[in-house]
Amino acid sequence: MTKTKTKTAMPPAPPWHFVLHGGCAETCPDPQRQREISEQLHRVAGLVAKALTEGAQARDAVTLAVSALEDSPIFNAGHGAALNRNGIHQLEAAIVDGASGRYAAVGGVQATKNPIAAANALLERGSHTMLVGSGADEAAREFGLETVPNSYFTTPFRRAYWHQVVEQGLPQLGSEMGTVGAIVLDSQGRLAAGGSTGGPTGKLDGRIGDTAILGAGLYADANLAVLCSGAGDQILENLIASSVAKYHAAGATLSDAARKALRAMTAPGASCSLVALDAHGKLVVESTARLFSVASASSSEAPTAQLHPTTFPVLASHEFYSDHQLSIGLSRYPVTRGHALVTIKSGKALFSLEASEFTNAMTQVSTAVSLLTDHYQVERCALASNGADRLSLLPLHGLTKDWQAITSDIKEFHDNFPGYVSSKDGPMMEASRLDDICSRIRRISGLSSSPDYTFQGAQDDKNLFACIVRGELQQWRIWEDANHVAFLTPFANTPGFTVLVPRKHLSSDIFSIQEPSFSDLMLAAHRVAGYLKATFGAERCGMIFEGFEIDYAHVKLIPIHPVDAEFQVSETEDLVVTVAPIQDTYQGYVSSLDGPLCRDQESLKQATVDIKKKHNSLRERSIVRPPRSWASPPHHLSSVLHDPWYKKLFLAQDVLFHVSSNYFQKGLGYRYCLVPATTDAVSSPMGLGSDSEPVPVRFLDQETHLADSMQFSLEYFLRIHDGLPGVYYVNTSFRGEDPDAMHLNQFYHIECELLGPFSDGIKVAEGYVMRLVSALLEEHADAVESVAGTCDHLTSILELYRSHGGRFPSVSVDDALNLPGMNQDCWKYVIPSDASKGRALTRAGELKLIEHFGGAVWLQEMDHLSVPFYQAFLDNSGTKARCADLLIGNGEVLGLGERHVQAEEVLSALKMHDVPAEGYAWYTEMREHKPILTTGWGMGIERFLAWVFQHNDIRDMTIVPRMKGYSFAP
Repeated sequence: MTKTKTKTAMPPAPPWHFVLHGGCAETCPDPQRQREISEQLHRVAGLVAKALTEGAQARDAVTLAVSALEDSPIFNAGHGAALNRNGIHQLEAAIVDGASGRYAAVGGVQATKNPIAAANALLERGSHTMLVGSGADEAAREFGLETVPNSYFTTPFRRAYWHQVVEQGLPQLGSEMGTVGAIVLDSQGRLAAGGSTGGPTGKLDGRIGDTAILGAGLYADANLAVLCSGAGDQILENLIASSVAKYHAAGATLSDAARKALRAMTAPGASCSLVALDAHGKLVVESTARLFSVASASSSEAPTAQLHPTTFPVLASHEFYSDHQLSIGLSRYPVTRGHALVTIKSGKALFSLEASEFTNAMTQVSTAVSLLTDHYQVERCALASNGADRLSLLPLHGLTKDWQAITSDIKEFHDNFPGYVSSKDGPMMEASRLDDICSRIRRISGLSSSPDYTFQGAQDDKNLFACIVRGELQQWRIWEDANHVAFLTPFANTPGFTVLVPRKHLSSDIFSIQEPSFSDLMLAAHRVAGYLKATFGAERCGMIFEGFEIDYAHVKLIPIHPVDAEFQVSETEDLVVTVAPIQDTYQGYVSSLDGPLCRDQESLKQATVDIKKKHNSLRERSIVRPPRSWASPPHHLSSVLHDPWYKKLFLAQDVLFHVSSNYFQKGLGYRYCLVPATTDAVSSPMGLGSDSEPVPVRFLDQETHLADSMQFSLEYFLRIHDGLPGVYYVNTSFRGEDPDAMHLNQFYHIECELLGPFSDGIKVAEGYVMRLVSALLEEHADAVESVAGTCDHLTSILELYRSHGGRFPSVSVDDALNLPGMNQDCWKYVIPSDASKGRALTRAGELKLIEHFGGAVWLQEMDHLSVPFYQAFLDNSGTKARCADLLIGNGEVLGLGERHVQAEEVLSALKMHDVPAEGYAWYTEMREHKPILTTGWGMGIERFLAWVFQHNDIRDMTIVPRMKGYSFAP
């Protein structure tokens, strides 16, 4: 019998990750230099990947990577570094070990071949953290490192640039590409980061920048590492790297932390790029610069290198329009005066939007176009997009009021995507190729072999497109519907270039077309773009509006063809970045390219201010205001029937109810409870911690109360079926104090009680609020904007939630009271005469917290005597409650708490709050029967909708009011 040896499976090698960068720039290197940068980064990435595969440690791999980049003449570090004002190279480098927190740096180095090696040796063997000048070079010699004459660092490229800047006095066009750095996460889970630079050309003798300074240009700890490149003095001033770490530690995602830190870089031309890598291998690249050269790899992914475009296409100081979907602002890389960029906030590609989203976006773009044409006094604007998440709006200068054909003789053709789309004609395509392309698209679009040649206009209209619609000319029609026709142009600059026209002769100025024709044309464009994407296997489709070849409405749709393999260079992303020249007047074509950096950033800011002021003025005039008819009950009924405010409110109430039902029933499996309007046991009795005044009534000859909440009933219902995950209701509640801007006598609650602890309640409540906000944005953004003037508060809440890792920020009462600015107006004693009973926040304090935390915050761990008795104790001391208030808008919107499990705990709390126990005997008895752990919360519907409407008086948030001292019909 033969014995077979069983091989023991080897465990997989521990993962590693790294990222390299070759600096950022506002200028665009020539195509050859772009390729060289990518090739060098890719080459060094291969060296680092090999070393890490063989078990190299993080700090050693960083030193290897940065040394190799220093040895390349391409980068502004080591051999290839910039010269200072005196024509001397003074280099700096730093390294930080995240595992130990140790850091070392050298600056003003003039003879050490590899400054990063000197920094690493100083960290290992030196007695100081930083050395500069001749002392750093001398230490490097003592460490046995190679030294070279200062001329070694000079290259013809750097010398020529030094002559331009220093001797000829030409201005530097933004930051120079070339600072290098590396972050490594090794197989042991250790992070390290290091960087090296020659600094800016023409810098003063002795200048030290951000690259050498911990917290400014680099940072690493056990959780993440950050490297920066760009305007070093501003990066140093704002401590960008440590800011990323600070925001990340506070709960922001790595990407959001990076973006928040970069928003501090607002000075004109003060660009900054950064890479960040966390202990889980999550890589983030964010940049306010035009280009940022980066390479990365991991144990599971081969090295790639790429010139990253800016991730901040529009700076905050240049934005003049923002809604839940779009950000629109002036480009700092304009191809013409007034060039604006539209950014899709979700990051989706243009035609990856749902049809309704796309149409809504184009309607808002049309609003922005009207602002641009008014401000720059032009007849119309063109639109150009390569189909990604950006669109260019281009004021067409130099036009007359009367349409005249303006064309360009420049032709181009690309089988594959060159990095941009253009309206330039191509050479006439062979009919056989057009036939083939047309046939392929028609198989997808389903166009009949017997097209409809109906033209919705004068039959003697000789316009080219009118003739094509009527079928009078040879054409390659690919799709049609009752109102539109799409066909291939024989003068395409890429295969599949399509023209979409309406059957009616409408203006060639697309943005002047009235509704519903405009929206119909946009829906048709969305549909045809989908066919083009499907036919060519394209992820995107470009789009251009222009209109100066044919005076007839037409949309140009350009499939973005995948790049062929031979176009790639050693696995780098080799799409060469091209810069378009500035055009003072319209030249007969447009493209999606950016232009050079605008040198007059202040004029951009001022133009933004002026355009925004115009937009705000128009928006202000259109906002629906509340009629405040509750103050005049006899007129309230007619006001509700006719005033648009109440139409919007009715819609919002309907959305809230149906979203609630879907969320709880379909999403969570909760059951609905039918609860009475009266109760003998109010949930906020008169006692310590009561936050409302009961409403006593005589009903059927019995003394009882109108319910301030039926939360107790929810606790009861939850115990009917064992294992039921939760119960909920939407119902009327009552309170007895005088009504004011924050209180109503009759209001509406959405309340739920769920099986589980406090943390589960927080998760369910946050999910509910996010579902509501998303529904309002997705389905009723126009209605919200019509009353609030904006949807920014809704998108900001979504962003706040997402940036904190899918949760809202939280703070305990004690910590809140210690925050800056929380003065005596922000809190009060529960019992004014007895400080030992604890403190509670006032409305002023709640508003301070909302502002401090960016729009929403959970206030937790309240003093128990400041809340109702039914909230569970935080611990055995009994002084704090395991509860929370969600503060949004005007203050508390949602209250949440874990409940007492045992009857004894309820009795103890009743006694502590000075509430007679006999009225709550059934409440304690319920726990004797079924002592389960539950958490409940309730949200005031009027308070929530007041925030949605950005209104500060909830008396305007009810359609049929019931208020003390007033009588309303019905």
